[in-house]
Amino acid sequence: MIIIGILLIIITAAILVGIGVWGMIYNKNLVKMLLSLEVSFNGITLLVLYLASTIGILSIVKLGAYIVFLGIALAIGEISIIVSVILYMFKEKMLTDITQDEVRSEE
Repeated sequence: MIIIGILLIIITAAILVGIGVWGMIYNKNLVKMLLSLEVSFNGITLLVLYLASTIGILSIVKLGAYIVFLGIALAIGEISIIVSVILYMFKEKMLTDITQDEVRSEE
């Protein structure tokens, strides 16, 4: 019964990472690509938290939680920087649509 739970968590994390990678490859919309990256990040976070909790040593569980919280803080920073760059590109008329094909350099 425990093995089924372990496999369920690992398979769920792998599916989330796969969905995120698929979305990064096949989407041309910058916002959808960002969301796909975050889905992939959530799968990795799930796996790291589960592996840290299964080891059973309290200090390692705390270390795993700290690593995940650091990763979440970095992801928030990443999202804020990317969204601000996209908004700046709209403001400066470098973007007319949110697809990566529409990005033009300033000449």
